Amino acid sequence: MNETQSGLKVPTANQTFKTICHYCSIGCTLEIDLQNGLVSGVKGVSGLINPDGYSCIYGRKGFMFINDPQRITQPLLKVKDEFKPISWSEAFDLIEEKLRQGESAEKAFFAGARLTNEEQYLIQKLARAAVRTNNIGSFHYLGRGTNYTKLSRANLPFSELVETRRVYLIGADITLDNAMVGEYVMENRRKNGLITEVITTKNIIPEDEKADNVLHIKSYYHFVKAVNHYLLDNHLENTDFIKNLIGNLDEYRAQLLNESWEALLEAAGIEDPESLIEFALGYNQEKKAVIILSEKELSGHTCAEIFNLACITGKHGRFGSGIMLLKEKNNTHGLHDMGIMPNLGPGATDWNDPFQRSTFGFNWGIEELPSDKGLTLHDMREGRFKQLFIFGEDPMGCAINRSEIQRLLSGKDFMVVQDYFMTETAAMADLVLPSTMASETGGTFTNTQRVIQKIDNRLKSPVEIVSWKQLDILLNRFGYSPAESADDVTLEVASLLPKFCTSSKLGLRITTTDNYNPMFTNGCDYLGKRFDMEFEGMFPE
Repeated sequence: MNETQSGLKVPTANQTFKTICHYCSIGCTLEIDLQNGLVSGVKGVSGLINPDGYSCIYGRKGFMFINDPQRITQPLLKVKDEFKPISWSEAFDLIEEKLRQGESAEKAFFAGARLTNEEQYLIQKLARAAVRTNNIGSFHYLGRGTNYTKLSRANLPFSELVETRRVYLIGADITLDNAMVGEYVMENRRKNGLITEVITTKNIIPEDEKADNVLHIKSYYHFVKAVNHYLLDNHLENTDFIKNLIGNLDEYRAQLLNESWEALLEAAGIEDPESLIEFALGYNQEKKAVIILSEKELSGHTCAEIFNLACITGKHGRFGSGIMLLKEKNNTHGLHDMGIMPNLGPGATDWNDPFQRSTFGFNWGIEELPSDKGLTLHDMREGRFKQLFIFGEDPMGCAINRSEIQRLLSGKDFMVVQDYFMTETAAMADLVLPSTMASETGGTFTNTQRVIQKIDNRLKSPVEIVSWKQLDILLNRFGYSPAESADDVTLEVASLLPKFCTSSKLGLRITTTDNYNPMFTNGCDYLGKRFDMEFEGMFPE
């Protein structure tokens, strides 16, 4: 074992360490073997989420990038279209100079869904407390609208799937994208005869051959709205549940029934209404039914309507019933909980609430924090931002429409990118900072079910100043006391979380149009894209 300056013992040759997978949002525990400082193998081991030690192909094969000698290990400054190494002090001096120059409203900060909670928190603190701008967000969610944030609070725990008798997969690939959930489902099928039904817009998906029924449609959004329309039009809602917990059923019913059921069926691609009615009645009548849905394939408004369906039928919050939302990246939920959105503060608090803002302001020593609407896709397209600070995301490399993202990122006065490798986005930057993994720094991830898991600092980093500390140093230059470890940042976040909760009726989400607008693949993460490219052909079409 080698010992760092802080006294931490880290593995070197022929050692192993445990970590949390940073691909999908499930959060499986993995054990990584090191031989002569290089990764020689990865396997799943018993953990909080995967007690049987199961791990999928992403976990077993997705960590070999650690061996890549092309990893960035020092700050790089672009000089005449070429990157030159510079010292850390020069890098911090330059960033501080740029942060202090110009208008705060012209700077935008982006945090990736691969980063730890602590890194995400420090990024939004740097933006709001130091630079005094609310232009904080993530390319992961850029242009995708609202209604994703609160659904995880309604999530059925994985452990309760053993009580479920029927599962409906709506836009969820639990064979490839979230294989641990697939393992839970298949185990229940083998032991308890769980019935699975698939509703999909794809021609062929891996779950088809394992499902009891498959319904092919054209639009998830219009399909779910048509189901809700049918149930409410025929007064099939769960009146006892709604009477006690739902506060706006009449408003939602009036808006929805004003739409044409026939038009919803046509938009959904349903030629035989009986197939939709069979789904509606089957889900409504089954006491232990769960809808598994994925943000990757569904719009925010579709997710909202699925939440409405769970409430209308009285499934929401019931043991072994309701919905199970699967987020795309390992710490996508952290983006919500750490306040990486203009409308959210740490703890997923309402940033538009003056009382909440004043609480953070008091703790950060700021009399008045920014309260404007913050970063939007419209502002990006209008070229409002002259400086971009991008941490752990590769929008250029993961772009669906490359020409559009090229326009969004080009022509800036100054752009900083922090990542492991020279990604396509990093290549466009003026300054590139090296990034470090959670197992090199310590920190926490929050999985799709709001389970927070700690990752120990067990792997010696090739980067002298780890990711969270880079942010901490910048904050220190704006007058904030330095943290000694990532654990100190965790404690700061915990101290700011709301100390109270409120109890009120739920509100059904009223939507009028679909807002499916995916702009990036792989959760806008270079590592996900890299894995898919390296193992192309491993998976069936």
